[in-house]
Amino acid sequence: MSHLAPLPQRLRRRELAVGVVILVLILVAAGVLIHRDRAASYPSVYAGPYAPVALTANDTVTMTQPGVTTPVLVIYEDYQCSICDGFELVNGGPIEKLAYQGRVKVIYHMFTIFVGSQPRQANSTRAWAADRCVPTRSWVTYHNLLYVNQPLETARNGFPVTQLLAFGRRIGLASSAFTQCVTSQRYAAQLVPLSNRIVKDGINATPTVLLNGHSLSMSILDSTNGALAAAVRAAH
Repeated sequence: MSHLAPLPQRLRRRELAVGVVILVLILVAAGVLIHRDRAASYPSVYAGPYAPVALTANDTVTMTQPGVTTPVLVIYEDYQCSICDGFELVNGGPIEKLAYQGRVKVIYHMFTIFVGSQPRQANSTRAWAADRCVPTRSWVTYHNLLYVNQPLETARNGFPVTQLLAFGRRIGLASSAFTQCVTSQRYAAQLVPLSNRIVKDGINATPTVLLNGHSLSMSILDSTNGALAAAVRAAH
């Protein structure tokens, strides 16, 4: 299973020739600097307030104002997916603002596209399990923090528990219940079965975004000129 399997040219691979040690070190260092630079500009434009959030029985998260039923934007994401990180950088703020304005109902399916691929699956799992410990009033803020601080896909022990707890403290989550839930990774065992069901249902790439049931192209999701927000407004 691969993330953005239909678009392999978009995957940022780090396949380096064996023995070219200096080149490896240079590229790795450059990758870390670029990652930090992108994180510094996060989140895009909007920092709240947010529409009410609810965790549903089928492990989705809904963000919408009461009574808003259309248009519906469905987002399939992985916390370790680097393309999802770029998607959130460009579109996260506008989506959250439109939801607060009552212009769209947003449904998030957070899962891992990296089942069987380590260390990415393990990194995704720790983040997802922590996400499940967050009260709904704080979910969007925590979700954004995870993308702000996304580790490189090759990072071992990315999203360590100590960091996940620190993210919580930054937004006022320091209760013993939250701490115990994150530390024990209470929900971790649920992620792979959930992810396998999502993939079986036909979602084989992240991010996958549907507007009123229609899949949006990467040209819209990648656009930096507000194409996604415009599509949502047009569907209202």
